[in-house]
Amino acid sequence: MLSNSSLDACYALRSQEVNKSISDVHNKIGVPINVGQLAFLTVINAITSMLCSGTLQGEMETNFGAEFQGVVTELMVLVGKPNVSDFFPMLARFDMQGIDRKTKRIVLWCDQILSSAIYKQMNVNAVTKEGAGKIEQRKGFLQFLLDLKENEGDAKSITLSQLEALLMDIMVGGTDTTSTAVEWATAEMLQHPKVMKKVHEELTEVVGLDNRVEESHLPHLHYLDAVVKETLRFPC
Repeated sequence: MLSNSSLDACYALRSQEVNKSISDVHNKIGVPINVGQLAFLTVINAITSMLCSGTLQGEMETNFGAEFQGVVTELMVLVGKPNVSDFFPMLARFDMQGIDRKTKRIVLWCDQILSSAIYKQMNVNAVTKEGAGKIEQRKGFLQFLLDLKENEGDAKSITLSQLEALLMDIMVGGTDTTSTAVEWATAEMLQHPKVMKKVHEELTEVVGLDNRVEESHLPHLHYLDAVVKETLRFPC
């Protein structure tokens, strides 16, 4: 599922989302852009397209990215917030700060979204088997997991609850950290024009002014790599 060949097969989906974001930025020249939100939407759209191999992307993408960003932001605040119940377990049943109540509401929202995506993918799989099932198609991560659930015995089979939890881990872990890093890096470069100039010069040399950055360029962007690493270290 996470082999190099599977990731390479999803390259077109990732590239498509990046190109959409680039076009969006180009169309808003002269207009302020929320870099954090742009990065978040790009990543979440790329992840959902890889999870579903583009099959359900259109349905999940409708107003999903912005709403999911709000949910993840609220979840990160709740996770990092000191909870009185952690220090005094006897008070946990009172939920004095409302953290447990808010967390359950977020989990319920995520369960509804992910359950809908899972059942839609199961329907797609059923139709594929009945119709053009003999045709080899590119599988998304979700389809790999559903195949595992179907083919393994009951003792080893992954449950729907476990499947939802795994998808939630992938989506939350892959979106918040990446978008935050992009936002921090952009903010720091704006405050350090010399660094931004060096990054621009490296991109011009390696990629060229008339080309778009591709994943194949990344190993050759050494200075940009150093900027990203310094960004991850800096808040500490």
